[in-house]
Amino acid sequence: MRIYSYFILRKGLKPKYYLFCIPVLAFLLWSPQTLLADTQTLERIAEAEREVNYVGIRLKTFISPRGTRTFEERVIHKSPDIFYGKELSVVGERKPFGGSHGNERRDERHRDNRRSDRDENRRNGREREHEHHKWHQVRSLLSKKNVELIAQNYTLEKSPFTEDIANYEADLLTITPKFAGRATHRLFFARENGVILRLEALDDEGVLRAMFVYTRISFDPEIVERKWETFQKEIKLEPQRSHSISLADGEKILKTKPIQPEYLPPGFQLQDVHSIKDKENTIHLIYTDGLLGFSIFETTDKRARRSRDRRRGSDVIELDGTSVHKYQRGSTHAFSWSSADIHFFLFGAMPASEMQKVVESMIYKTKKK
Repeated sequence: MRIYSYFILRKGLKPKYYLFCIPVLAFLLWSPQTLLADTQTLERIAEAEREVNYVGIRLKTFISPRGTRTFEERVIHKSPDIFYGKELSVVGERKPFGGSHGNERRDERHRDNRRSDRDENRRNGREREHEHHKWHQVRSLLSKKNVELIAQNYTLEKSPFTEDIANYEADLLTITPKFAGRATHRLFFARENGVILRLEALDDEGVLRAMFVYTRISFDPEIVERKWETFQKEIKLEPQRSHSISLADGEKILKTKPIQPEYLPPGFQLQDVHSIKDKENTIHLIYTDGLLGFSIFETTDKRARRSRDRRRGSDVIELDGTSVHKYQRGSTHAFSWSSADIHFFLFGAMPASEMQKVVESMIYKTKKK
């Protein structure tokens, strides 16, 4: 190997040069192997997420400026495509605004946001309770393509974990972003088979925003099969509201060429394009860096445009001569605007400055069209 020929310890080399060459050579030989080992750990966890059968109960917590919610969820996984969850009970729920009289919102925009949320989610209590306690399909965290993107955009570090989780020995894989403004993920996985037993997502300031942890889990094939025989009688999933299509198919649906951003945040790629059931002339573009994602909806349906433009609680900003509605729900930023004959809606849990660059690039590209 040519790279190592420079570090051959030749006869007559002075002792002080030995001290320099040996650590450098050791670094060159060791570093790639460590990186490869941690990538292999991620691949092992992803394979377990697809292939290992189990049934269990886990606690899930979501934390946002709008409140904290913790609940128990029953989960069953039977490879390769059966992965379902069902909420059992709410363990704790805290809202950021309370008191005997209910603290007032800080300004008129917050009041409008609250009213808008109420309008958008108008269902009676019984319907909401029933929906929470139905079986739903659980989305896998690590697809094969996502693993490749995570390895490119995040630093991976495996380390031992000294405590058992649900009576299983575990190791820890820390996934740290290479770019600012993105979450760090800590995956605690079973040493035995690679299944994630606990997951923590921390924002760019190190604050915990979401987590789950199994309190009980079994990998016994007989138990999993017996539970599945019971659960599948209860599982009645609604038909999928969207399905994957090509960009060429998207052009046929819109009856014009879809607009893709000229600017994407570092490491992001187009992951998929969907058509949406019961939404005419509308497509959904999904972008991701492997863990974090954002969505763009494009529609030529004028009714959808009027609906978006009536949204309350938004600020209106001017970008390159185009009026853009901008608003925020928790950590999610959203933008909607119209250019030519297309109405756009973009949202994601990305920094607002990055999202705005995406919007500006799309407005610029639409005007060049």
